[in-house]
This record gives sequence, C-alpha cells and structure tokens, in this order.
Amino acid sequence: MRGKSSIFWGIMLVLGAVALLVNKMGYLEGLSFGSILLNIVLVAILIKGVFGRRFGTILFSIAFLVIINDKLLHLEAITPWPVLGAALLGTIGLNLLFPGFKYGKKFVPRIGSGNRWRSGGTVNVNDNGGVVSFDNVFGSAVKYVSGAVSFGGIDNVFGSMEVYFTDAELVDNNASVTVDLVFGEVVLYVPASWRVEVKTENIFGSTDESGRTARDGENVLYVGGSVVFGHLGIVYV
Repeated sequence: MRGKSSIFWGIMLVLGAVALLVNKMGYLEGLSFGSILLNIVLVAILIKGVFGRRFGTILFSIAFLVIINDKLLHLEAITPWPVLGAALLGTIGLNLLFPGFKYGKKFVPRIGSGNRWRSGGTVNVNDNGGVVSFDNVFGSAVKYVSGAVSFGGIDNVFGSMEVYFTDAELVDNNASVTVDLVFGEVVLYVPASWRVEVKTENIFGSTDESGRTARDGENVLYVGGSVVFGHLGIVYV
C-alpha cells in the first residue's frame, strides 16, 4: 500500500510536469525550470507546515516564495532581509503566543511495536508529564533532557541544535521524538544502551547514525518527523 507521503510527492511532481509544459507554451513567462521546481518544493513544504501546525515552516516557506518571485510579484522592496526578518519575528512571536498549537490540546504520539508503528496513548501537552519541546530559529542551541520522557518535539529552522538524552529515562522503556528540521542540523545524543528506530521523511535532507548501540536493548526511542534541506544525526554515547 502506498504511503501518504509517496502520493503527496507524486502529485507535486505531476503538477511540476504540467507547470513545465505550461511554461514552455509561454503562459509562465519569467520563470525558469529551476525556479518552477523550487516553487513546487516550497509550496510542498508550506502545505506540510500547515498540516503539521509548524509556524516556522509556514512563515519561512512563504518568505522564500516571496524572495524567488519578488520581481513577478513586484515586491523587491521587501526582499530578501525584510521578509526574512518578518518570518523570524513572526515565528518567535507565534510560538510564544501559542506554545501548544503545533500539537493541539492533545497529541497522540507514535509508539513503535517491533517493526510496526501504531498510535499510542493520549498525552496532555499542558501537563508537561514526560513531554519536552524545543524550538530553534536562526541560531545554535544545546539542550539537555533529564528525568522521565515519553515524547519530545524538536523544531529547528535555519539553525543547529544538539539535544542530549544521556540523562533521560524512557517511560515504560520507550518514547517518541518528532523532529521537524528545515535548513539546518539537529544532532541527538542517546545512550549506547538504547535502541533507536528512525522513520523520518527526508526531502533534500539526510539522516544518519554513528557510534555503537545495543540493537536488542529494552529501551527504544522512536524518531520520526521530516528533514528538509538539512541533516539529522543520531550519536550513541
């Protein structure tokens, strides 16, 4: 059965093919093949940001759409730095005003079972019981997680972030981490005794693991999310 992601990107590529033909017919003058492709990728990222409730992804996708189409839209006066600055301030402001928006009032984490993924129990984000959340926009950050953890949400836009789980304990021997990474790098440091199962969607990005790990360890960390024009590293220490 085809995954939703494959269907989504299949549709976007078909739309790209149509846009290319329409451009060659003279209906999209001023747009090169490269700009059409970049527009499609940014629109796809924007759509995913909307459905994922990620302010940074939404605002920066719009900002870059404005930048690459500024002449067509006659918006050269606000590109590139004013629109990028507005996206940065808007992201920080909206995250401060609505800190739980990206998860809704309740969030159902993805808990793994063997090689299959299923829906886990409901976690009330406002209770902060075993739930950690980190945001980083245009900068570098180092975060340390300690105590019992059941779910972690990590958002990184145009920056680098290191998150240490070396002093954390997994609730019922498992936990889920969702990483939403756009243009940047996130590195997760986890104990070598843990087993990590990775299921990220990489869009012009990469995910890799380094170090030695216990593949049959009883503590399991499930890592999901999306990596867009960036790198996600998992280091066992």
